[in-house]
Amino acid sequence: MTVTKVTVSLEPAVAERARLDVAQGRAKSLSAWLNEAGRARVEGEDLAAVLAQLFDETGGPLTDEELAQARQRLALAEQP
Repeated sequence: MTVTKVTVSLEPAVAERARLDVAQGRAKSLSAWLNEAGRARVEGEDLAAVLAQLFDETGGPLTDEELAQARQRLALAEQP
């Protein structure tokens, strides 16, 4: 996996939580913790965009079928 090295500044409470998660084995490293948090944000924004598109197409609340379509589109988008 290719990575890009960056410098970041975190609020003290966020930095402390990240360190705690690493110390307790919930994350491999601070870099892994931050990468996972960033990936979760991107995936959440992608999901919101797909849901907004489905809502625009149907003009109403999402059905179970529409939610399944959204999940399917996201799964395809995540494939390498």
